Amino acid sequence: MEAAYGLAITLAMMTTTILLSYYLYRVRKWPLALVGFLSLLFIFIELSFFVANLKKFPEGGFITLIIGGVLFGIMYTWYFARKINNKLVRFVDLYTYLPLLNDLSEDDAIPKFSTHLIYLTKADHRSHIEEKVVKSIFSKKPKRADVYWFLHLNRTDSPYTLNYEVHELLDDKVIRIDINLGFRIQPRTELFFKKIVQDLVKNRELNLHIRPDGSTKYNPEPDFKFVVIEKFLSLENEFSLRDSLLLNSYFTLKKLSQSDEKAFGLDKSDIIVEDVPLLVQPVEKLDFKRLIS
Repeated sequence: MEAAYGLAITLAMMTTTILLSYYLYRVRKWPLALVGFLSLLFIFIELSFFVANLKKFPEGGFITLIIGGVLFGIMYTWYFARKINNKLVRFVDLYTYLPLLNDLSEDDAIPKFSTHLIYLTKADHRSHIEEKVVKSIFSKKPKRADVYWFLHLNRTDSPYTLNYEVHELLDDKVIRIDINLGFRIQPRTELFFKKIVQDLVKNRELNLHIRPDGSTKYNPEPDFKFVVIEKFLSLENEFSLRDSLLLNSYFTLKKLSQSDEKAFGLDKSDIIVEDVPLLVQPVEKLDFKRLIS
């Protein structure tokens, strides 16, 4: 028991050192030389502690090493698979699509999909939007709505930050909301969004002929639809063994982890989940011949 405890402490300290070094260099922008010196100093101390505990290895310390190896594998897979995934995220200029969104919103020939259509976006700049969001709106059956909302959640270093910014890109048609959340605040996105709509209607910044609570006289519930875009690994991929193992493991872990709707605090009744294929490395050569009889 003492062996496992000692090795667990060593692994925890080394992991903390790695995370701290990454934070100081990437976030705080400390000089690489200073970060390297501090990292080497801490690692030296931790390795000394590790060596001192090696004699306890036969007493059960190998169990901790196995657990540490599994946790390291999960962290490695999650980090590098997300890195590959993020490289494939493409942003487009939202302003170029404003006329199309306006035309779609006013086109009575297309059945209305929702009064409020909301997408979560990772784009930091208000003029950008993911290409997959644009395809979701216009591809196949276009999604007609009175108002298109693009919500961006920004996590702040302050623990209890809770405020928002409104950018009306097209009058009463296309609106971007930036919600600033402290890292201690639970992201109850749908609750926040409904409160924002109520404030906009109350202040007469949003003219949709709806009640202050967002409902209509025909329906006591506001007509909101959140679209969550989920990726899955396309069978049309052809990539290296490493990328294949990483991405397949990543999507397996993602199925076992918390869903996006729960993570962002969305009610299932107001969510539409769209599955889109992730194409990392398309098949370049397909030896597929037609037989002539």
